[in-house]
Amino acid sequence: MGNTNKQHKWIAFFVVTISAGLIYRVPYLKTVFYDALVEEFKLTNTQVGTIMSVYSITKMIIYIPGGILADRFDNRKMLVGSNLMLAALTFWYATIPSLTGLMAIQFLLAFSNVVFWVSAVKAIRILADDNEQGSIFGYSEGIRAAAGVLINFAALAVFNHFVTTAQPLRYVLLFYGIVYTLLTIAMWLLLPKKSKEEARTSATFADYVKVLKIPGIWIVALLVMCAYSAQVASEYTTTYLTTIFGMTTVTAGIVATIRSYGIGIFSAPIMGKIADKTSSYSKMVMGLFVVEIVFAALLLVIPGKSSMLIPAIVTVIAFATVMYAIRGIYFATMGEAGVPKEFTGTATGIICAIGFLPDAYMNLILGKLIDSNPGAAGFKFVFGAIILFAVLGIVFALIINRMGKKNIKA
Repeated sequence: MGNTNKQHKWIAFFVVTISAGLIYRVPYLKTVFYDALVEEFKLTNTQVGTIMSVYSITKMIIYIPGGILADRFDNRKMLVGSNLMLAALTFWYATIPSLTGLMAIQFLLAFSNVVFWVSAVKAIRILADDNEQGSIFGYSEGIRAAAGVLINFAALAVFNHFVTTAQPLRYVLLFYGIVYTLLTIAMWLLLPKKSKEEARTSATFADYVKVLKIPGIWIVALLVMCAYSAQVASEYTTTYLTTIFGMTTVTAGIVATIRSYGIGIFSAPIMGKIADKTSSYSKMVMGLFVVEIVFAALLLVIPGKSSMLIPAIVTVIAFATVMYAIRGIYFATMGEAGVPKEFTGTATGIICAIGFLPDAYMNLILGKLIDSNPGAAGFKFVFGAIILFAVLGIVFALIINRMGKKNIKA
């Protein structure tokens, strides 16, 4: 591959990855601008929950057909088209529509986000050689984390600038719409028209049925589900530090920001690069799950005293480092699991539909356990859940590793 082609490849990767890091900002507007959303759109808390349910349920339903679409059509057109749709929906959102309009927007946002995400994973996987999968997915995770931090700060700056106006959130949405439009133009200009893998693909319905029968896809999906379950459980570590160790609200905000955003910028790319030097991505995932178990066990046994706050904070951040490292390379195991590159979209749809399912039930289960067991006792279930899913993750990674060995011999 020539130097110019390499430069073009990495520029295209960078644009797609940044876009992938920003597509969820509008559907999840409530995470940063909850009060403004309620006030400007005249919503109740129940109505906010309703529009989020419309988005989440639609997304889960669309993952698999969205993945098939990503494989069936030109990847560049799918990325550009779905991002253009996202920009248009964001501008519609900025008109401050009624609740019915919001529900329609959230429904359509689910479609555009799913199609973009599965197409992005496919584009990223195709851009890299088989021995670069850890690096490219690790860099992707890091860049997406950095893009998320920067866009949050930029959106907050826009909001603060227009805070004295009647509807400051409208300007935030206009800002997002402009950013999405610019990224859409950049992708249209920079992405290759059709990859060699896509050029060879003339898949029929029977081919997609065969893809659904590939055991490796479902095992990778279960691996991702285990990693994501541990991630959802880890989101309770901030409230654990404040409730049990007496950490202040300001310190909690700093720790939460580092844990949720800062760590991923460095952890995933570094671990992805290291993973490329090893003989197997699945082995690396197994090792990381073992380390995750160690840190979760430490959180189980550290005494809940204010004098132990610093060791607890260090353990929480160390756990987050490992968690983001796993996130950075779990998609890289698709190769070992025998997933053909030309069907990455379909595979990603299945993996995401199953892998991100914990969003639907983990918070409900853990919240109930914490409420039913006041104090440190409730959080023991949280760390126990992390250990349980990490052990299951090791099992699925081991299965993928054995699949990889069989594929090499075949």
